[in-house]
Amino acid sequence: MEYILLHLIISSVGVILMRNGALMLSKGATALSTKSHFSGLRVGLTIVALGTSIPEVAVSLISTFKNEETLAFGTLIGSNTFNIVFGLGLTTFFTSIRVFAKSIWRDLLVAILGGVLLFVLLNKQLIFNIGANYLTRTDALILFSTFVFYYIIIFTNKKSRREISLLNAQKHSSFHQFNKQTIVRNIIVGILIICVGAYIVVIEALLLNSTTPLSSRFIGVSIMSICTSLPEITTTLAAIKRKRQDIALGNIMGSYIINFLLTPCLLTIKGEAFYDYTLNYDLIFSILICTLCITLALSSKNYVLNKFTSIILLLLGILFYVTTYLRG
Repeated sequence: MEYILLHLIISSVGVILMRNGALMLSKGATALSTKSHFSGLRVGLTIVALGTSIPEVAVSLISTFKNEETLAFGTLIGSNTFNIVFGLGLTTFFTSIRVFAKSIWRDLLVAILGGVLLFVLLNKQLIFNIGANYLTRTDALILFSTFVFYYIIIFTNKKSRREISLLNAQKHSSFHQFNKQTIVRNIIVGILIICVGAYIVVIEALLLNSTTPLSSRFIGVSIMSICTSLPEITTTLAAIKRKRQDIALGNIMGSYIINFLLTPCLLTIKGEAFYDYTLNYDLIFSILICTLCITLALSSKNYVLNKFTSIILLLLGILFYVTTYLRG
């Protein structure tokens, strides 16, 4: 018991570091969007999403060399689910997020299609009766190519007139006073702090996994996913506080896409990565919850994710984690 408590205390240090790093990254990203021609959505989908996805990347790399692919897949899937049901759920409880039509049809659909593509590649034997339950390097190449193609499309996105008007209205905010050096420092230092915190959390989770009867799937989908999602949640709430819903939504959707299209590729560094079929329930739930978001946004009058959305997401999130616990 004392041994487990020590791991939890050390892990909390890593969690605090990730939180502080995420706040620095959020400040740098907001200032970058404010003072450059980059749209907030583009910054959220790229720099912020890549920075806050570092914990999942760390899990994938370390798990690969520890032969703990189930822990890695569980963390990626669980992190995406947690970011939407609780990250987006809590955010929309306090403030409505208007999702513009362009964002819906490009980013949310890419997120859903990315999840479906990953599901198909991991279940080739189940669907086509070929191969086995492994993610191969060919599969990784397909995922990576899709990710690169998507990022090429992202960089055609410029600031909208509405965003320019919003920033002009906030021209006296502190972010207009940031110079280039301050912006770069906040982004780089923030990412480095997240890296250190993520490494601590991942190592402690692996040690906890080896000393408890809990399955790798359960630890990945629940404990690890919640810990690694902290940077996304912190950054999202910080962006909402600064009235930058575009960065907040871009961060959540960007992290979702990275976790399903880019990060799994790292698991094939040593060769084929084993996939536990019991994770299919979690993967399908993650895809469906993202599909629900686009359905709710499209069905609303002004493409708004509001408190009604929040209640549905939070209830489904509670249901998901209760069933996860019962499955063991």
